[in-house]
Amino acid sequence: MEPGCLETGWCDLSEEHRRIRVELEGLIRSYVEGGADEYWMPVVVAPYGSGKTTLLRHLETFAKSIGAAALRVELADIVEYIVERYGSVHESELPRILEEYAREKLGEASGVVVLLVDEVEESYDLLRGIVEYETSPFRGVAEAIRTHSTKVYVVLALGPSSTLKEAVFGPVAWRSRIFTLPLLPKPVIERMVVEILGGELADAASLLANMVWWASKGRIAWARMLVDTVVGKLAAALKQGPEHVETVLLGEEALAREIVEGVPLFDKTGYREVRRLIEDKKMIPLLAVLPGPVPLSLLSRLLGYEVLPEANLAVVYSRTAVRVEDLLSEAEAWMTRYARAKGFQASSVEHAVSALEHAALAWSRDGLIVYDPQALRELFTIAADVAREIYGDDPHAAQLIEALNPDLLSPPIERFSEPVAALRPSMVARLYPMASSSPLVGCARRTGPSQVVEVVNSLALGELMEYSSRLSEFLGLNELLEKRGLKLVVAPARSLQSYAQELACKMLSGEPLVVLVIEPDAGRREKQVPRLLEAAAALTGSLVVEAGPRLSLFVYSLLYGFSIATAGCLPENLTGHDRRTVNLYADLLRSLVIEVLASKAGQELASIETRAHVVEQDYGEIGYAVAALIRDLGPEPAGKIVSELATLQQRARSLAEKASRIAGVDYSASRTKPVSKAYSSIAEIYEELEEKGYTLVGRVSPSCGERGQARGPSIARLVAILLGLEEYQPEAGLSEISSLAERLAAYVEHVPRAGVLEEAANIIEEMKAIVSKAEEIARSNSAALSIAAMVVSPIGTVASKLAEDLAAVYRIYGSLEANLEELPDKLRKKALEAITSDLSNMSSLAEAVQYLSTAVSLVNKLKMLSEKGGSGIEELKSKIIEAIDRIIPSQPLVDQARKEAREEAIVG
Repeated sequence: MEPGCLETGWCDLSEEHRRIRVELEGLIRSYVEGGADEYWMPVVVAPYGSGKTTLLRHLETFAKSIGAAALRVELADIVEYIVERYGSVHESELPRILEEYAREKLGEASGVVVLLVDEVEESYDLLRGIVEYETSPFRGVAEAIRTHSTKVYVVLALGPSSTLKEAVFGPVAWRSRIFTLPLLPKPVIERMVVEILGGELADAASLLANMVWWASKGRIAWARMLVDTVVGKLAAALKQGPEHVETVLLGEEALAREIVEGVPLFDKTGYREVRRLIEDKKMIPLLAVLPGPVPLSLLSRLLGYEVLPEANLAVVYSRTAVRVEDLLSEAEAWMTRYARAKGFQASSVEHAVSALEHAALAWSRDGLIVYDPQALRELFTIAADVAREIYGDDPHAAQLIEALNPDLLSPPIERFSEPVAALRPSMVARLYPMASSSPLVGCARRTGPSQVVEVVNSLALGELMEYSSRLSEFLGLNELLEKRGLKLVVAPARSLQSYAQELACKMLSGEPLVVLVIEPDAGRREKQVPRLLEAAAALTGSLVVEAGPRLSLFVYSLLYGFSIATAGCLPENLTGHDRRTVNLYADLLRSLVIEVLASKAGQELASIETRAHVVEQDYGEIGYAVAALIRDLGPEPAGKIVSELATLQQRARSLAEKASRIAGVDYSASRTKPVSKAYSSIAEIYEELEEKGYTLVGRVSPSCGERGQARGPSIARLVAILLGLEEYQPEAGLSEISSLAERLAAYVEHVPRAGVLEEAANIIEEMKAIVSKAEEIARSNSAALSIAAMVVSPIGTVASKLAEDLAAVYRIYGSLEANLEELPDKLRKKALEAITSDLSNMSSLAEAVQYLSTAVSLVNKLKMLSEKGGSGIEELKSKIIEAIDRIIPSQPLVDQARKEAREEAIVG
C-alpha cells in the first residue's frame, strides 16, 4: 500500500487531501453523536477523476465504523424516487422524503443515516424541475441539518460547475461547508515516477512527471493510470531513440483515451501541427514527453548528436530562469490588489494562485522555469484554463490570471546551470489539450478569431438583442433570468459607448436587463463600462456583467454562428468536442451571472438610499420639493433661493407666534422643519449622486419617454426626484394664503385700529409682505413655489383662525356701527370713545368678539331709550346712566370720567 493510503482506497496525497478527509470525518462524527452547537451540510467538489467517488466510499466506511448507517447513491436515484411517489414536492418536505428513501433502502435505522450523494450535477436540472424552491432545492435539507432536526445527514459531491453556485446559493451557503479536492501536485506525481523508474533516467524523472501532469491535468485516477502503464514504456523508448518514443506516443492506447468527451489525453492532431513547426523532427517526440526546461546536454544525449539552439515558433531556448515560488509570490501580490479593486473575493485569489502553481510546476525542472515574457503569457492563459476546469463555480479566478502581465511582474532572475530547450506552453497545450483550450466553436473556429471579432463588432444593437435572446435560450440562461424578471443583452465593449444611452433607456422604461460585456482582447480590458450604463443598472435592478477574454471569445463565436445563419454554423447544430466546449463555457457564464445576482450589486447606491429615506422621514414633502428644485436649477442656484426662503421662514414663524397669541391657537402643531437644513442634507446626497455618475441618468431620462417607470423596487422617492426619474407634483401654492391675506386686510379696514385689532392689522400687513416676497422669489419655478407655500404655511394655519375671529369682529362691529349711527352725535361720539378705549385693553380677538357682542345689545337698548324723548325724564336719566354703566362696567375709568360721561349722555 502506498504511503498515506488507507484500506478504503483513499490516499492522503497532500496535506490538503488529509485536511479535507479529517474535517469531513469530524463533521460526520459530530452529527452522528449530536451535542454540538451547530452543524453543516458538507459539499465535496472536484473534477471528474479527482477522487470524489473514492472519498465518498471512504466516508461510507468511516460512518459505519462509528456505528451509523450509511448509504452511497447518485442523485439520479433520489430524483427517480421522488418522481415515482410524489411527482413534485416543496423544499421543506425534502428532509422527510430523504428519511423515507433511506428507510426503504436500508430498513429502519435507530440513529443517523449518512447519505452520500454523488454526481449531483448530472441530475440537478431534473431535481430543480420537481422541487418547488426559492433559492435552492437543498435549502430545506441544509436547514434541517443545521438544526439537527433530521435523521439523514447528507453529503453532496459534484464537479465544479454553475450547479455548485446555484445549489449552494444564498441561505444554503452559510448552512454548508464546501470542500474542493485539489489536483494532484506535480511533486507528488514526480515521487510516483521516480519510484516506477527505480533510479533510472534520474535527470529526466521531473520532466516525465510534467508529461503525466499535463496528460492527466492532475486528476488522481488518470495520473495513476499513466504512471502505471505509460511511464515505464516511455523510459524504455527514451533509451532506444526518438523514433521509439514517437511510436509510444502515437500507438499507446492509454494516451488515446478521452479525459472528457472529445478531449484525448494526448492529441495526435495537435502533435502533427507542432511537428510542422520544428525543423529537427527527431527533437519533437523528446520535447513532447519532456515538457519543460530540458538541459541541452540531456537532449543531445538522447538524440545522439549535439543540439544547437535555433529559433522557431515552437521551442524557446534560454538560460534565464525564475523560481516558481518567486513568480507565484509576485503574481499573488498583483492579483490581490487587482481583486480588491474589482471587488472579487479573497478566495478567488487563492484559487487563481493554486491554478497558476499547478501549471507553472508542470513546466518546471528543479523548481525553475524559463523566463520568457511571451512564454509566460502562454502559461498564464493555460493556468486560466486550469482555473476554469477546477473552479467552475468561481469565474473570477480565471479572470485574475488572465489579467496578469509578465511585464508588470519582477521576480528575481536566476540562471540555469546550462542552456535549456523548452516546448512553449501553447505547444504543450496542443499536445495535451484541456477541455477549455479553445473557446471558439463551430464555424468560428475554422474562420479564426480576428474575422469573428470583426463580424460581431459590426452588428447593430437590434441584431445583438435578437441573437442575445437566442443565445440565452441556447445556453440555458432563460429560466435563471426570467425568474428575476431579467433579459440578456450581449454587447461588445468596443461598441458599448455608442449603445449606452439606448440600453439605459430600455432599463429606465421598465425593461430590466443583464448586459453581458464581452472583450476578447486582454490588452483592451481596462476600458471601463460607461458610467451611465452602470448607474441605470443600479437604479433599475438591472445588471452589468463583464466576461473574461476567453469567455468573451466563446460568446463571440456563438454570435458569429447566429449571424452566419447557415445550418452548419448555427450553435444548435454543434456536436462532439464543440458541444463539450459549449457545456463548459455555458457553465462558466451561468456561474458568472449567478455570482453577480448574489452579490451586493448597487452597494454604493444602497448607502445613498438609506440616507435618502432618513431625509424623507425627517422632512417629508418639503424635502421632495427641495429635491425637485436642486434637480431643476442645480445645487448653487437652488441654494440661493432656499437661503431667501429660509429668511422668509424665520419671519413667517415669528409672525405665526404673534398671531397665535391673539388668535388663541397652539402654534407648535403648525411648525415646519427648517428648509435650510433640508437643503443641506439633500444637496449632499445630490453631490454624491453626481460624483458617482448617477445624475447622468437624469440627463438622458427625458429622452427615454415617460418618467416614473424607471424606479427600482427599493429606490427612494427623493433619489428618483433628484435624478429626474419621477416628476414632482407640487401639493400647494401661494394663491390660497394670498387670497386669505387679502380677505383679512379687508376685515381690518372696517374695524377700529385699537389694541388687539391694531395688532391684528399689523400682523396682516406683515403677512401680505411675506406672501408677496415669497411669490417674487418663487415666480420662476413650481418646486420653489411649493417650498414657498410650505415655509409660510404656519401663518396660513394661524390665519385661518384669525379669519374666523376677524370675520366675527367685522360682522358685529358693522351692526354696532349701524346702531351707533342712530344715536345723537354727542352720545355716539362718547360711546365710540368708550368702545375704542375698552378695545385697547383686550388681549385676544375672542375677548374682543365677546365684548362687542355685549356692546351691540347695550347700544341697541341705549338707542331705544333715547327714542322715548320727554316723558318720565327722571326715569329716563336713571335708565341711561344704568345703560352706560353696563356698557363699561369692568373698565378702570376714574370716577370723574364716569360722571362726565353720564352727564354728557343725559344732556344728549
